[in-house]
Amino acid sequence: MREADRWIVSEVSNQSTGYCPDVTSWAEVARALDAVELRRPSGFTHEVVFRRCLDCQEHNIVREDDFVCVFCGSDLPAAWNVDLTA
Repeated sequence: MREADRWIVSEVSNQSTGYCPDVTSWAEVARALDAVELRRPSGFTHEVVFRRCLDCQEHNIVREDDFVCVFCGSDLPAAWNVDLTA
């Protein structure tokens, strides 16, 4: 957004399609914004928790700390695991 005579970043989310970055990716986002001297929030303003189901392999968005696959009902891992090479 525009603030006075400069641009700033007012909101940032890790929500994506395909890549599904972990909430721990904030450090890289902050580093990129700092490199171009954009004022930014102190963290994601909207964090999305992604997990891949180990049983059906579908990508899930975890809501309200309910780590259960919405596709097959299996438990989802506590740690981020969307990277298929993991």
